[in-house]
Amino acid sequence: MDQGLIRQVKRLFEEKTGWGDSDLWSNQDFLELSGMILDQTGIALSHVTLKRIWGKVRYESLPHTRTLNTIVQFLGYRSWREFCVKTSEPGAKDASEGRNSVAGRSSGAAVASP
Repeated sequence: MDQGLIRQVKRLFEEKTGWGDSDLWSNQDFLELSGMILDQTGIALSHVTLKRIWGKVRYESLPHTRTLNTIVQFLGYRSWREFCVKTSEPGAKDASEGRNSVAGRSSGAAVASP
């Protein structure tokens, strides 16, 4: 998996949530983000799964396609493949352009891993 794409996803999440540098996010932030993703996509991703993607939990395996699809659906894309194509097109505009930001933090509850 292209780490550059993951860095871009992290940056887009930082912009959408307005929470700042995700390297500084706490466990509680990932719990809230898990709830926000569930609310918006209808798909549950655990906070631990999110922490794996963010590199907060050591994990050698690659994320499942369903997980990647879900995280970019939260950003407004249909699938990971669409995200990869649209963000790697020559002359592509900033991937966050036209995307809605989250007005505030959700009070979403923790979600079990799928």
